[in-house]
Amino acid sequence: MDPLLEFCEQNLAQGSQLILEDTAVTSQVEILTYSCMNECTLCAQKNFAFFEGERLVADSPEALKEEILKAVKSWQEEYM
Repeated sequence: MDPLLEFCEQNLAQGSQLILEDTAVTSQVEILTYSCMNECTLCAQKNFAFFEGERLVADSPEALKEEILKAVKSWQEEYM
């Protein structure tokens, strides 16, 4: 089973959608999107996602993608 990556649709619309278009990420995780994750203040200021329940935050979609890939690698080392 792949790890879970969760996104707020509002945050995706602000640029994080780039991550969902990258097979380096999408091939390694299960993705859920929500219309709102009740992180409105954060959502308005940064790109974010939840990886296995842990909030990952970055200043740009590219930086968030790198944080996600690091988290995936760490998860794989621990659980696979």
